[in-house]
Amino acid sequence: MGAVEQSTDQLTGLVAEVLGVPEAELSEDSGPGTHAAWTSLKHVEVVVVLEEHFEVAFSSREIKGHTSIAALRGLLASKGVPGAAP
Repeated sequence: MGAVEQSTDQLTGLVAEVLGVPEAELSEDSGPGTHAAWTSLKHVEVVVVLEEHFEVAFSSREIKGHTSIAALRGLLASKGVPGAAP
């Protein structure tokens, strides 16, 4: 498995863990409003877990504007997280 696949699995795995759902239920389009478990409170929890895990910090604008797994992946890539870009 390549670095991108590992990061993809890692990101999706972290989100699934926070939401308490199987990874198979999530897609790149999953986010608040598209998945019942992904509430606004869970979105904040997802962001906190990603910040801690990947050792990055997000601004409030970034938190509000990146509301899908794909968008979070792009945000992580913009922060220099290796293998985060698709």
